[in-house]
Amino acid sequence: MVLPAITTATGAYLVVLVFGMSAGIREQSESLGYADEISRAVVLIAVTVLLVGVAEVAVVTTRTVAHRTRELGVLAANGVPRAPVVAALLVEPLLAAVLGALAGVLLAVVTGIVLGIAGLVATGVSSAGLAAGSGIAVVVSVAAAVATSVVPTWKAASRPPVQSLASGA
Repeated sequence: MVLPAITTATGAYLVVLVFGMSAGIREQSESLGYADEISRAVVLIAVTVLLVGVAEVAVVTTRTVAHRTRELGVLAANGVPRAPVVAALLVEPLLAAVLGALAGVLLAVVTGIVLGIAGLVATGVSSAGLAAGSGIAVVVSVAAAVATSVVPTWKAASRPPVQSLASGA
């Protein structure tokens, strides 16, 4: 789960910085006459990178569930209800998404503040933009991780115990 967390952190970093510099990007793109189009494209690229990290979380979740087939069969054979099993399996992808997003947010906020103080960003970095980007990055990461991980975990927890025990050996 380390690589998905790093990829999610990279996406969150990009989202936060894009939102932090969005006012300046908008001002510069207005001079070109394409303010709305450029702003939308920049945000779309940032969110796409974030979703790539979350897709990686989903792939790792699917592999993890596949490796735990026998364990799931034992739990089902002992009468453990499906919902707690699914909840337990969702801990890893949620943790990877949250930790990755928070790490990316923290790094982006620090970078944005340093860039703003040093004057390295001609248009400046907006604290309101950093805050909005931070919220969006965390919410999108968590929501997408849950959305992409629920189906494989639910399907695995729904298999009959005999089938899980036989195929997981």
